Amino acid sequence: NKLIPLNTLAPSEQEIQLLIEAWLNGKAKVLNGLKSEILISVARPALFNRVIDQRKKDILLGQREVIDATITSINIVQRSKNRIAADVDLNYKDKMISSSGEILSETVIPSLKVKYIIGKNKNTWQVVDYISGN
Repeated sequence: NKLIPLNTLAPSEQEIQLLIEAWLNGKAKVLNGLKSEILISVARPALFNRVIDQRKKDILLGQREVIDATITSINIVQRSKNRIAADVDLNYKDKMISSSGEILSETVIPSLKVKYIIGKNKNTWQVVDYISGN
């Protein structure tokens, strides 16, 4: 994606959505045991490391996570020159799968509300943190 890394001075709602989608896709790949080239450029190091730590725990348990998250709406609720907060509705599903392919657990949340905090680091916008809630 040519828009990633996001270096726009004042990103549009659509650009913020693309950044969050890149985060969701990168996170899903890593937790499914795949590589993601994009995750490190869309997430702050602390957030990136949380995903890597989660994957390490899953490896020790002999499982992987399959996540399907689609943004259904986004609303920018706060904006400054270095920080953006966005309320996002996700259609969210995940499955924990054992090394033998057995589904261990499944979660379906048709309207998961998540607040994303986007921060500017040097000239690049990245996902800093997120807070899930219903």
